[in-house]
Amino acid sequence: MKSSNSEFRNAIVRSIGVGEDKAIKIKDLIENRLSSFRKESQDSFDSFKKNASRIITSILDDEGEGLCRVKKGNAYLYYWTSQKDKDDAVEQFEMSEERAFAFAFIKEYLPELIPPHIFSVLQTEFTKAGEVLDHSDLTKYLSKIDFNPMGYDMHSALDHESATVEERKAWQFVFDCTFEEQCFSANYQSIHKSFDAKELILSPQRIVLLNQHLKVLAHEHNTNTTRYFEIGKLHDLTASKEQFIEVKKTEYETREKISAICHTWVKSNFEVTSIADKATFTKLKTDDCWLIEMELSFPIHFNRKEPDPFFIANYLSGFSDSIVVLEPEFLRREMLRRAASLVQAYTVQTNSELIVSASPKAMTRN
Repeated sequence: MKSSNSEFRNAIVRSIGVGEDKAIKIKDLIENRLSSFRKESQDSFDSFKKNASRIITSILDDEGEGLCRVKKGNAYLYYWTSQKDKDDAVEQFEMSEERAFAFAFIKEYLPELIPPHIFSVLQTEFTKAGEVLDHSDLTKYLSKIDFNPMGYDMHSALDHESATVEERKAWQFVFDCTFEEQCFSANYQSIHKSFDAKELILSPQRIVLLNQHLKVLAHEHNTNTTRYFEIGKLHDLTASKEQFIEVKKTEYETREKISAICHTWVKSNFEVTSIADKATFTKLKTDDCWLIEMELSFPIHFNRKEPDPFFIANYLSGFSDSIVVLEPEFLRREMLRRAASLVQAYTVQTNSELIVSASPKAMTRN
């Protein structure tokens, strides 16, 4: 039924009177004050009444506070003990800007994780959330957040509850600066010591959950470069009076055409993603072989000012030898380098530790 959501619940809360002298039976409540919901429902009266009873029971307080029940004859009547109790209950189910933000975020990024029947019931909330956010500054928060899951069952270990007060403050500071387009200075402690930096001046562009790391994409003023910084590795954060520099997406990303030969199972993986909207598949003569042609975005390497194959190569490497890149040349070259390095590590009498140790520099060519 259309009314089996918080809108119906809120209507019930509003329709019950304050004081025992205003107590009302569920039957009278439905017939006199919930008639519009009753008309929308395709349920029988008894089914509709049971649903209303379940909602009332869920918020009922038998100890004499809040919503109360009293028996008169063979029927139970319901009333609010005070106007404050009623107002508090109404406010609880109103769509605040914060609740609207949560609903909009869930709908945008996590719809696959919500059971269909729950998703269906939440449609009213999603619509209302959109209406609330149309007149809220919180809309900007949604426009500044990216959600890039790994694609398999691995979740970030980030936990607000276990984080220290200082860590939470740092997270909030970077989020605030990003949303408010405010420069800040920081020291950065990279896992690669050659990339450690002090007194960075950053103009944060976007917050990104990338490979289970919470990062900020920021323009670094001193080097005039734009790259990702892991938020947990930024220290000594302070606001800066430097002018914020907004960077257009075309300045840190480039679109490149990709062609590759792939197996049917790889093709099927692409087809259930947004990649399918940008790709064409051509059947080849060999069984289960396809030519895939598509255009994807590559970040521009902050040092070399050319397309960086790192993230796309990582993704394609997950398909092993079921895909072979034909072009672009820079991506094909990186895939070949990885394959050759792995052959050496697994088949040649060599020190595998040296290969692993050199891998990051080989991938980034730094």
